Amino acid sequence: MATGNMLLIIFLIMLCCWFSYTDITERRISNKLTYPAILSLLVLRIGFSPEYLWGLVPGAVLFLIFMISPRSLGAGDVKLVALLGLCIGLERVVVTLLLMCIFVFLYLGGRKLLSVETQISVPLAPFLTSACYGL
Repeated sequence: MATGNMLLIIFLIMLCCWFSYTDITERRISNKLTYPAILSLLVLRIGFSPEYLWGLVPGAVLFLIFMISPRSLGAGDVKLVALLGLCIGLERVVVTLLLMCIFVFLYLGGRKLLSVETQISVPLAPFLTSACYGL
């Protein structure tokens, strides 16, 4: 299964790079790619390694935050976290989210120090992708 997981990680890196590009340029993460990826990983994980299903917990928490306050987080970011959770598991996705928060903090702090005008919203996919590379 190690080879299978390595192929999933390579697939995830390619998807995350595409999602980062579209999140920066268009401020959206395509449902045409996220839904099939989540569905196929869900079927794969149910069949072969159900312990990875715990990786959906952070996505569920972010979904609740999105439902309570839709302007605080994008729906594509929630789906991307769910996809990451299914691919890399609960422990790694929690570490990824922590690294993402640190990267966003540093980015916004750098913008503040350089007196660049503040952004109202930040595309999170590039920071999630960078955090995945940090693992």
